[in-house]
Amino acid sequence: MKQDVTSPRGLLPGRILLAYSAVAILLMLAFSWSMPPIDASGFRQTQTALSVDWLMRGGPLLAYLTPVLGAPWSIPFEFPLFQGLAALLGKATGMSADNSARLLSTLFHVGSIWLVHRISLVLRPDRVLALCIAGAFAVSPLAQFWGRSVMIESTAVFFGLLFVWAMARLHARPRAWVGLVAIAAAVLGALVKITTFFGFAVFTVLAVVWMALREHGWRPQWLVAHWKLLAGGALAALAALVAIVLWLQHADALKAQSALGAQVTSEGLTGFNYGTLQQRLDPATWGAIFKKRFSGPVGSNWVFLIFLLAGLSIQRIRAAVVVLLLAYLAPMLVFTNLQLVHPYYQVAQLVFATSIVGLVMWVVIQRGEAAGKPGRGVALAIFLCLLSVGFGLVKSLKDMKEARQPTPISQIAEAIRAGTPEQGVVVGFGDDWSSELPYRSGRRAVMIPDWASDATLAALAGNDDALGGLPLAALVQCPNALGSTPQRAQWQAAIVQRYAQGAQRQDIAGCQVWLHR
Repeated sequence: MKQDVTSPRGLLPGRILLAYSAVAILLMLAFSWSMPPIDASGFRQTQTALSVDWLMRGGPLLAYLTPVLGAPWSIPFEFPLFQGLAALLGKATGMSADNSARLLSTLFHVGSIWLVHRISLVLRPDRVLALCIAGAFAVSPLAQFWGRSVMIESTAVFFGLLFVWAMARLHARPRAWVGLVAIAAAVLGALVKITTFFGFAVFTVLAVVWMALREHGWRPQWLVAHWKLLAGGALAALAALVAIVLWLQHADALKAQSALGAQVTSEGLTGFNYGTLQQRLDPATWGAIFKKRFSGPVGSNWVFLIFLLAGLSIQRIRAAVVVLLLAYLAPMLVFTNLQLVHPYYQVAQLVFATSIVGLVMWVVIQRGEAAGKPGRGVALAIFLCLLSVGFGLVKSLKDMKEARQPTPISQIAEAIRAGTPEQGVVVGFGDDWSSELPYRSGRRAVMIPDWASDATLAALAGNDDALGGLPLAALVQCPNALGSTPQRAQWQAAIVQRYAQGAQRQDIAGCQVWLHR
């Protein structure tokens, strides 16, 4: 493949994007360093931090603890690669669980940007193109914010990109070690977060199909010439499938050991994860996705739509844009409900959308240089940076500032931490099954959500098994809708009566709290 000739002026727009992104990510990391991980989706960030914290306390790895739904405290979802590495980093440096996780997440995010650059160079050795695509991903407000969060997202994206890089290398220069990297990346990517790896698997399949159609891949000689690529992909898919099935069996068996945990097994969450056919066919669903999720690549859904239409109108890059668009939409079609409910789920396929932006910028740069107007690419890069400032950096810093303010949960957690034994258990109503109160109070918990089944409520009302033989630290009752029927209200009253005994009630931020000192 012939190396495209580049000029320093052509490289400047991509370098502007990367330079600004480096400053933005460091600012956000520094600003969030001394605050709890609740600036957005605190439910999920504190869940990750809670698991890391208990690993740092010496808890088991494969049966790692997330003590939020009662004894025996283990409700694993993803394979704990990120959590284990964050715990090791925290122990080695003395950092807290949330800060070690923040730093590790940022490192994986930077590694993802580097992999995007390397993948681009493998597919087409053009430095301008590689910088544009990597810079477009780096400058995305969504990528910047979640790239330094206390989450597994950047880790999952990293291994998905590593898989794509290995498959691209298998096509360009087949080597046995590259095939092994593809298999390892597929296994780790699926184990860390299968919903994220799904998008990268879809993109790889689409890219291979596109290549086969262009090169008449149904011919025997084509299959023989590319057998290493096809075999590597097939083995990677098989290994990832076996690994995720084994892990889900292990994880579900651990969850089933507690009454509340049994309700969050992979089978129990199927409807929530995938949504319904009616949901997919409802125009309101896609209207909400366009309004809420299409802004992630550049900060504005309408600006991204302009980039998308521009990419589809340029014949030179049209096929690549179609493949990237399909890979971007595929997770929305499959995991529709997750994509609607959780703002961070779009990070799973964000790089495909930003790659469309990068391709359009590359064409703008080339056409600008051909017309003697190289400033067009620089102007577009500055425009993207300004969008990222307005819709990303400024908003993120504002959210972080607001998250530092006292909240009902922070006030309750401080009272529990100061006035109860460390080995005690918190029983809570009214905060779903969020990990924020357990994490901020440093206590194990039985967070009883409104969706707890009748059988689970009856069990909790009838015995103390959920405490696992540990002493009660506190009972917390915030406004909730648990008692939706007379029978459920009776069970809830029985739980409150048992765990309120021996403690005087106090009202904190609209919640009723009983501390057992």
